[in-house]
Amino acid sequence: MKQIERRTFIKNTTSSIAGISLLGTSFINRQTGFSKDIGIQLYSLAKPLSDDFLGTLKKLSGFGYKNIEFAGPYYFSTQQEIENNPLVSIMGLTGYGYYGFTPKEIRNILDDLGMKSTSAHIADQTLNHSMDEAITAAVTIGQKYLLSPMFIGNSLDDYKAAAETYNTFGEKCKSAGIQYGYHTHSQEFAEYKGGTPFEILVTHTDPELVTFELDLFWAAVAGVNPVELIATYPGRVKLLHIKEMAREIDKVYNTNEPFTNLDIGRKLFENQTVVGDGIIDFLYILKEVQFAGIEYLIIESDFPKEPMRFAEQSISNLQDIVAQL
Repeated sequence: MKQIERRTFIKNTTSSIAGISLLGTSFINRQTGFSKDIGIQLYSLAKPLSDDFLGTLKKLSGFGYKNIEFAGPYYFSTQQEIENNPLVSIMGLTGYGYYGFTPKEIRNILDDLGMKSTSAHIADQTLNHSMDEAITAAVTIGQKYLLSPMFIGNSLDDYKAAAETYNTFGEKCKSAGIQYGYHTHSQEFAEYKGGTPFEILVTHTDPELVTFELDLFWAAVAGVNPVELIATYPGRVKLLHIKEMAREIDKVYNTNEPFTNLDIGRKLFENQTVVGDGIIDFLYILKEVQFAGIEYLIIESDFPKEPMRFAEQSISNLQDIVAQL
């Protein structure tokens, strides 16, 4: 299988190095553009939401957000998952998931604010334990996508087994009228004999059952060319996480290392910033993929120091970028 060329898309150099365009191809022309209703992953704002869920949502609405993506754990998650979740155990959050509200109440709150939630991250462990409850909640809220937030395997066989699980999740979601998907980080692009984990996931899952949410920060960490990736697997990526890199990194990380080595992980988390204030050329990327079948743009950051400032400035900058398309 064709190997994706590892290149980050850095401002001022992107256009000259890309060497690829999706514009004008039959792949592009048969697709519609992504929604201009910019979203945010609530994981980025976990503490403000835990302190004042309703007040924080109202502020997000005032900033211009129309779409929100939820993150767990949830009331239907296992107790082990809740206790081991770092946001709960380290940050002392209360509520998490739906922050003490029922899915029906969440739907009413969003309706009142003129907002929606089209997607949610739900851990594999939760879905193995409470798939029916998770789907019922998603349908009640009006979500279109349930997404695995992360899987860390140690071999291609581990990812083949995960792909089989995701096909099963996808079948159950499809029967309820929603789509299952997988959110990428950097470890899916590790080099194994026989391919990469991403290649395994994308080729061993049914396109009708499993889609992908591509995180642009972690793609840059792995040295992955997002435009080429999307072109190589047409129609498989439906959502983009718009996450910014503050400065170039000294080496590519495409293994499990950022998530098993705390020092490396912390440095990478600290190398995130407000969308538009860093080095990823989002304008170029979005120009190239705007008709590639991607439906939603979701802003995210891992543990921003000033979450509400991050949310406000990021959507303002991304709106300016989208307006140039």
